[in-house]
Amino acid sequence: MTKALQEFAESKDLYYAVDFASSGSSQIGGNIGTNAGGIKVIRYGMTRNQILGLTVVTGKGDILELNGGMLKNATGYDLRHLFIGAEGTLGFVTKALIKLEKQPVNLTAMVLGVPEFNSVVALLDRFGKALNLTAFEFFDQIAVDKVIAAGHTKAPFDSQAPFYVLLEFEAMTEEVLDLAMSVFEQCAEDGLIIDGVMSQSVGQLQELWKLRESISETISVFTPYKNDVSVLISHLANFISDIEQIVKDNYPDFEICWFGHIGDGNLHLNILKPANLSKDEFFEKCQTVNTYVFDTVKKYKGSISAEHGVGMTKKPYLTYTRTQTEIDYMKAIKAVFDPNGIINPGKIFD
Repeated sequence: MTKALQEFAESKDLYYAVDFASSGSSQIGGNIGTNAGGIKVIRYGMTRNQILGLTVVTGKGDILELNGGMLKNATGYDLRHLFIGAEGTLGFVTKALIKLEKQPVNLTAMVLGVPEFNSVVALLDRFGKALNLTAFEFFDQIAVDKVIAAGHTKAPFDSQAPFYVLLEFEAMTEEVLDLAMSVFEQCAEDGLIIDGVMSQSVGQLQELWKLRESISETISVFTPYKNDVSVLISHLANFISDIEQIVKDNYPDFEICWFGHIGDGNLHLNILKPANLSKDEFFEKCQTVNTYVFDTVKKYKGSISAEHGVGMTKKPYLTYTRTQTEIDYMKAIKAVFDPNGIINPGKIFD
């Protein structure tokens, strides 16, 4: 499991940087298959950035030992990266050489309430330039309300805001903390922040993270229809505005819960089921929303799947992100490694 590797790394005073709420149930093979990201991507990158070597068995039965853990290897195609994110369609990963990082020092978090989504993007720019961020997450008031109502944690401060930012950084010196406060004060003066709080201990850090990490579990009881999409950071504000208008116009009774890894342009759109609809009725209506959402993703040249893969659910929508020429090349690659189509058939494309 991801959690087991994280704990092993910690026992060696090291750090496995791929982290997300489901680390206790996710598997390393699944991380590799989907090129999983999580909450630390802004600092450490995706799973792809952590894999130094792979041993794989292809659909032809060939055993490939790829890269052998080297940091530099400029000898033609790096086949390792074809298997990362391939959702198990090219072969079986039997061994992975994984890079571990040094443990981050004195992690400190700030939760900021912001008046509009444009402020979220502005805060990313300002804090990103001033601090070496390890995370930059966002969520909305609906998510906060649900998490607090479920008893996972308390409100970070008395005031409420349409959107929230959780940013994390290494406060290795007092100067870094002073700089963080200076940026905060300037942003507040400029109207980018309604209210905010900074962790003063490990316990407070963990409590603030519950606001973000508890969202998925909390909203599961509302039968959310989920979309995991990404667009360039410069398009985020317009994208969110477009999607909210789409849902409001077509399904005014649907409640939207937004959260995501805003530091890398990854948004999780969760449409919550109204109590008066059955699950089947709700999902059928959401299929219509899907088309509108993915049309908007295509409009902004984004991705219909930022970190959860394509599988079978998003297979019909692959052309919203990939051209037919790209898909043809992907199918040709699949045929080379798995000519009989026996490795995870039916995933990504037919």
